[in-house]
Amino acid sequence: MSYANRTERLQRQIDDAIADGWRIESETPERVVLVKRNFGSLGVHLIIALLTGWWSFGVINLVYGAYKYLNDSQRRVLREGEACPECGASVSPSATYCQNCGTELPGTTVETETTSAS
Repeated sequence: MSYANRTERLQRQIDDAIADGWRIESETPERVVLVKRNFGSLGVHLIIALLTGWWSFGVINLVYGAYKYLNDSQRRVLREGEACPECGASVSPSATYCQNCGTELPGTTVETETTSAS
């Protein structure tokens, strides 16, 4: 499968994610890994600046921003067909659990209807 042969649904998901602030981290013809990073909240940065700015010259603020950027990122894997929402591995449409990570797949719960005889 080449990049030009992606389904319209997958390309629309990629475009919507990019519009929402996600960036493409890696891309192959079969899957796209998206990442969304942040630098921490403005309020926390202001508190750190007020409490430590006079003696640290903003270094602690930079360390906090770098920590949030590297450790508080979100990742999404988009694939053609069925994929595990947790790890992104391909799963069969009839599977109830991911074979790779063991996550219960959404929409696979079996609902039973009981009727009572009157």
